[in-house]
Amino acid sequence: MNGLAPEPFDVSSWLTAWRFDIVGVVLSLLLLGAYAWLLVAARRRGVHWPWWRVAAYLVIGVGMLFYVTCGPVGVYRQTFLWMFAAQVAVIGTVVPMGLALGDPLRLLSAALGPDDTRVERAVRSRVVRALTFPLVSFLLDIAGIMAIFFTPYGEHAVRSELVGTVLILQLLIVGLLFVLPTLADDLLPEWATPPVRTFLAFLDGVADAFPGILVMTANSMLLPHFPGFSPAADALRGGLSHTMDQKYAGGALLAVAESIGVPMLAAVFIEWIRSDAAEARATDAELDRAEQHRAESAHRTAAPEAGPANDDKAEQPWWLSDPRLADRFGNRDD
Repeated sequence: MNGLAPEPFDVSSWLTAWRFDIVGVVLSLLLLGAYAWLLVAARRRGVHWPWWRVAAYLVIGVGMLFYVTCGPVGVYRQTFLWMFAAQVAVIGTVVPMGLALGDPLRLLSAALGPDDTRVERAVRSRVVRALTFPLVSFLLDIAGIMAIFFTPYGEHAVRSELVGTVLILQLLIVGLLFVLPTLADDLLPEWATPPVRTFLAFLDGVADAFPGILVMTANSMLLPHFPGFSPAADALRGGLSHTMDQKYAGGALLAVAESIGVPMLAAVFIEWIRSDAAEARATDAELDRAEQHRAESAHRTAAPEAGPANDDKAEQPWWLSDPRLADRFGNRDD
């Protein structure tokens, strides 16, 4: 957010163009430190967290956030509109999915212990329920993307450090409001079964394509005061026209939305399979307990039948109970 790129963009810039972005660094460190603390606390309680969740959180979540803020996307976000659009799309869709795959809420519950109900109370509060309702989070997501490119909000976010920070936080929070409930089991109403969540993920992937299509097909310049459209940036743009840059921006929004749609569907589908497997295990355990209860009841019912014989034997004199003396005294009595 410190001005135009220092040199023209080329293929090598994807690896060599880096800068220190205070917002990206601080957010990455906060997300990384908080998750590491939760992992340590959960392990102390005997909880072993799946390695693939940690990898998804670190690589897709924190890693992508750091790359698009401090890497080439962040360096050229004020020079090319399509770079700015790519940053918006990645922070709003890819990063939240990576963070959600890390399952931070369940990890927080594991770190606090089973007796601590603060997470459950917060999740079930009216405010959280309202914000995570599929229609609400869906509209917030679409409205936020549309506001960036069809109002002066996007231009202010590029030029102002403060507004740019607000934009990044907005994209992260709104993205998590939709992705976290879709991948979790207890943040949505009871009617949001795994098949319903799969459909919601598919619908979100389709709907996320609309802002990209609208930007790509717009007949007028949506952000006419974008810094990269100034004469000072002509030497850095490699001859890319403003109109084509805007079309590329719409293409970047569309490409990121569609590329993340399939992994999102796959993640929801895997959660569906895991949920069915857990439900099957719970049903089997319940059936086993019922069978064991019936067997114990049958045993208790059958036990008294042998009672009279045992009682008669218990009432016999001790010398008749001894096999060595039974015949002698038995014959004498006869």
